[in-house]
Amino acid sequence: MSNPEDYKISGINSFRLAIELFNRPYDEGRVEAVLIHLNHAFEMLLKGAILKREGQIRDEDGRGNTYGFEKCVNICRYGQHEVTGVRCISESEGAVLHTINHQRDFAEHEQVQISEGQLYLQSRQGVDIFSKVLADVFNEQLSDYLPERILPLATLMPVDIIDLIDEEISTIERLMEEGRVDSARNRVKSLESLERGLDNEGRTPTQNEMDERLSEIVKEENLERVFPRLFAAISGEEDIGGGRRIQLGSDEGIPATYVPQDEIDEDTDVHLFTVKNLHDKYPLNPYQLRDAVRDELGWDITWARCLAVMKDIGILDDSEYRREDISLGEGDTRDGHSRKAVGRIVEAIEAGVDPDEAWAKHGDEVWG
Repeated sequence: MSNPEDYKISGINSFRLAIELFNRPYDEGRVEAVLIHLNHAFEMLLKGAILKREGQIRDEDGRGNTYGFEKCVNICRYGQHEVTGVRCISESEGAVLHTINHQRDFAEHEQVQISEGQLYLQSRQGVDIFSKVLADVFNEQLSDYLPERILPLATLMPVDIIDLIDEEISTIERLMEEGRVDSARNRVKSLESLERGLDNEGRTPTQNEMDERLSEIVKEENLERVFPRLFAAISGEEDIGGGRRIQLGSDEGIPATYVPQDEIDEDTDVHLFTVKNLHDKYPLNPYQLRDAVRDELGWDITWARCLAVMKDIGILDDSEYRREDISLGEGDTRDGHSRKAVGRIVEAIEAGVDPDEAWAKHGDEVWG
């Protein structure tokens, strides 16, 4: 099979099966089947996309074997030799697909416990990415092949990814307290797959690494350090393919419509505004803020001097730009900064504020 249309149709057929199995009203074999068909759907679609854009999907060793899943993802993410036009997914979308592949591998070959919330988030991300590739490469709409529906009928609603992680960590801790180490390990495999999927290589974790994660969770280590890529994705530093979902409204009162903060203007009919997740409002931790300022300036600046500049221009204590002690759960906190803070710091320095002079003036106060 070397026709891109054949690969595309094969991918669509598997994708339809994945959706059908996700919506089935009983659970026996459901999780494994959804992940297997979702994984196969993307491998076929990406192979078709590579061929459609004049790339290659076979080794030049004469055996004629096509590339595997991970190589197809990386070709579509980074390009192939001189064929840069083959790119059709972003870094973050590639990370989502690596995660799906890991989960499929665990579900197919080992014991792993994947929560319903996590399966929903990954499947929802998969719909978004599949639809995008189909439109960008083949100029077709996913709605041509699937009915336009919103949600299946179920006893659970979509979850926020932060709530999902909190629930998973609590379950793992409870299982360890009960001495059910194997069950806890199966749970942590699923979380670790999300973490590893955000890695460029997406390497499968070993059992020793799983046990290290369990030990860190039981010791109540800083979870932002245990799962750094996952928390970076949550806080907005890494886009994970549009997977954040929030549950709005309640059993009582008027229905609610969510409007993202950056879309609110004077024409928006907003009766009540609340920050659902402070990690969204203040996505950058101190080091991420420093690195972003460095990238904008094109030269090194320390975190301490970033603080001093913020103090010098009067935004260090402004809640629009910075908030201290944002909860990470389990008693851990971090300081957070809005993306606007990066622009204000860079603008001030380019306008003549000297970071060294600001540090000499405010260093003791901001670092004390």
